[in-house]
Amino acid sequence: MKKIKFLLLFVFVNLIIFELFSLSICNLLNLCSSPSYSLRTNNANHWVNHDLYGVWHKPNSSYIHKSDCFSAKYNFNNFGAKDIKRTINGKNRTLLIGDSYVEGYGVDNDKIFSYLIENNSKHEIEYLNFSSSGYFGSTQYYLLINDLLKKIEFDRVILFLNPDSDFEDDSIDFGKIFHNKKYRPYYDLNTNKIFYYNQNYRLKKKNLVKDILDEYTYSYKLLRYTKQQLVLFNKKKKINNLSNINEGNFVSYFDKYPKKTFKILKKNLFNINNLLLENDIKLIVSTLPSKKDTIYFNRKNNSKNNLDNELKKYLDKMNVKFFEIMQTNLKNNKIDLNSYFTCNNHFNADGHRILANIIEEKLLSIEEKY
Repeated sequence: MKKIKFLLLFVFVNLIIFELFSLSICNLLNLCSSPSYSLRTNNANHWVNHDLYGVWHKPNSSYIHKSDCFSAKYNFNNFGAKDIKRTINGKNRTLLIGDSYVEGYGVDNDKIFSYLIENNSKHEIEYLNFSSSGYFGSTQYYLLINDLLKKIEFDRVILFLNPDSDFEDDSIDFGKIFHNKKYRPYYDLNTNKIFYYNQNYRLKKKNLVKDILDEYTYSYKLLRYTKQQLVLFNKKKKINNLSNINEGNFVSYFDKYPKKTFKILKKNLFNINNLLLENDIKLIVSTLPSKKDTIYFNRKNNSKNNLDNELKKYLDKMNVKFFEIMQTNLKNNKIDLNSYFTCNNHFNADGHRILANIIEEKLLSIEEKY
């Protein structure tokens, strides 16, 4: 009995020591976020698995999202979008589609650029923000728009591409490494069809033990980070190629992009435009720069925005309007590092305010109402 007590005490003391060690390493090296010490503030993610899109949000729900550099409350409407409640029918409506940058990751609903533009609209246009976090790429944009055509009325779509993540989200090779435990749709260029990867994870339930460890200990966070780094190290060369990293340095997808995944993007844009044309709905496309893109072009004065140039050429052939937000000329670039959170690559509230002003100007420049 004494041996068992001694063993339990020994284990307990060592767990405390490792927790203190993990706390020190995480804070000193900024390797992981602080525990929330509450299961109510974080249900792992604010998105859930979805049969069709891969991920979406629970309708009529709310979520408190806390991180080291922000605290935000998300409200999801009757359709599961991070937006105000919307009716099925309505005119003078613009649907906004994109990933976490458009959804407003880390930002309250009433501080997202879509909310600001709608309130400032000169023509009483409703801006329906039906974007999603959860590694949402162009294949999912197509599936989402196709589904929404059957569920809600709108007469214009602005599709925001995020090159920093969309090329990775649309790559099955990348997915097999980084999303190997996620249920996701992908576009197959060989069959020209969409298929679903990881069917077994479609209805995977949450792991309560992992959630508790993640929200209450530094130890779990440090061990998870260490595991991720080991995976990265073992597959470093392949991952660097898929993540646009050359000799340890990030290369913006605006400057250099993967040809194969660009073909997938063009296919999805083509299919999205055809869908909308069949319903007499106008498509407008734009691209958003991440913090990494902004840093890259700040340092590389001779780099070019090749992606936007190629996208515009392709979209011009389909008579689809396009406007760019990424400016390689620093004097013309209204978005700087202060527009992003310090602890991640997303736009902060100031960034969304600036983004709203830019989009209003860009819409007018292509003779579109806002």
